[in-house]
Amino acid sequence: MENAVMDRQNEESEGIDAKKFPIMRTLARFHECDAETLYSRVEASQVDVHDILREMVSKKEVEALSRLAPGERRNERFTLTLKGWGEYMKVLGSIYELSE
Repeated sequence: MENAVMDRQNEESEGIDAKKFPIMRTLARFHECDAETLYSRVEASQVDVHDILREMVSKKEVEALSRLAPGERRNERFTLTLKGWGEYMKVLGSIYELSE
């Protein structure tokens, strides 16, 4: 059922907004993940994922956490903020809105 609803949602919306929800869903499921995980879980190009993440960070919907362990390269992880959770819940509500 979720796939049918999601397909209909993707057909109705265009562009970046259609690709934003799968990123939000992945962040909600993992609570915190790196860009590589998002690239592998979302059906979008790396450039699109990067652009959407940058937009969401600028809107304060996602927080980018930088972790630099000794001897490792910079590892940036992403997590939904309270505002991001609100947006995610609003989209979920519109997807699963039941008719009266």
